[in-house]
Amino acid sequence: LCEAEPGAFATHWTPHFTQESWPGIADFAEKLDWLAAHGFVAHWEGFFPQPEAISSAIELQSFYAAHLATPFTWIRVRQKYLQATIKELEQKGIAYEQNAGLPTALALKAGVKLDALQCWAQGWIEVQDLASQMTGTLFEPKASERWLDACAGAGGKSLMLLDLQPEVSLFVTDVREEILQRLHERFKRAGIRSYSRAVLDLTRPGVLQEAGSFPKQFDAIIADVPCSGSGTWASSPEMLESQRQLDINSFTERQYQIAANLLPSVKSGGRLIYLTCSVYAAENEEVVSRLLEHDSLELQQQQYFQLSAEGGDVLFGAVLLKR
Repeated sequence: LCEAEPGAFATHWTPHFTQESWPGIADFAEKLDWLAAHGFVAHWEGFFPQPEAISSAIELQSFYAAHLATPFTWIRVRQKYLQATIKELEQKGIAYEQNAGLPTALALKAGVKLDALQCWAQGWIEVQDLASQMTGTLFEPKASERWLDACAGAGGKSLMLLDLQPEVSLFVTDVREEILQRLHERFKRAGIRSYSRAVLDLTRPGVLQEAGSFPKQFDAIIADVPCSGSGTWASSPEMLESQRQLDINSFTERQYQIAANLLPSVKSGGRLIYLTCSVYAAENEEVVSRLLEHDSLELQQQQYFQLSAEGGDVLFGAVLLKR
């Protein structure tokens, strides 16, 4: 299913697989139709861990098909350097595809040595999956606002936020000091100096209010909470086997705990932007439903960013307004 040619193994076991008859890799649905016509039936049950827990909002065929193809390496180009980056890629013969809906998102074949490129050395580009880039449509930042990236990781969402609006005051936290150091190196390469960071365990109530160098309330908080990562397993298919016994509830409880602990730090009229890279409803819609039990919150929007057909991941995002 993953290859354009059937290969020696398949042709040895069945005469159906020939160089002439096997459909090309481009059309996965055509392959399934061809298999059905030759007596094969595709059973997806058991292919993906806990398929019954996948949100009904996910389009399953393109999602499953994404696990049978090598994903792209997606880069996000800073807008003012887009043409210069494209020029360098073309000069060096590096094939790319520009996303129609998000022109600053370019897809490269896996294995391109980005660190050998001038656009990388100059901080013009960042490695960031297409679905992750699409979550930026939820941000809508304004100059002079105070923003917190609460589970910042290596800073991909923060960098995207600053490209959208460089005049925000940015604060970042993570529970891992080493990952915040990596964030710092990425910020330095991008020429970003003005921000504040702190190592905090946000599962502890009140810990954010105790961070003395931080403001008590923010205009917006990005909560890209720790999750199963199930929306990204097409990029690391070995996870399909290692996560067979995944305890989804262990994630959902921590996700709710972090988001609920952040609410006192969202100012009235401010927003909590809840994000995961999971396809499981329990980590997404169900956590949002629990948060909405707080009388102060109102759901502005929620959606899955499913870019499976484009060679990207699947992310979930919800915007909660604090009255």
